[in-house]
Amino acid sequence: MNTDRKTSTLEYLRAVASQDYAKVEQLLAPDLRFRGPAMNRSSAADFIGALKRLSAIHVRNDVKRVFVDGDEVCVIYDFVTSTSAGALSTIEWLHFEGGRITAIDLYYDRLPWQAVLQTIAERSEAVA
Repeated sequence: MNTDRKTSTLEYLRAVASQDYAKVEQLLAPDLRFRGPAMNRSSAADFIGALKRLSAIHVRNDVKRVFVDGDEVCVIYDFVTSTSAGALSTIEWLHFEGGRITAIDLYYDRLPWQAVLQTIAERSEAVA
């Protein structure tokens, strides 16, 4: 079971980084509960929408550690961006039921994200 949770977690992070949203959707429960420092979401669809907005600056996830305890996984990784902020230390605490992620608690330092959000806004204006 622990290997399955770890494998699913890494698969989820790879799918996010490669913008394979169909795969992300398969891994998430439809009623996913997401909590983070800057937003909360109550469905997989809303969460995937937020991921799509981040895709303008997201390069990859560099996983540092994965801890599995039953149906819970804690993953520590660098969220690597194409902004001046570079790699941002990130922690996700995932809760599984069956084969799907039912809840995600996200932890990061909000200060470096100010530069990231500014870059997203600038790139969105350039496209519009």
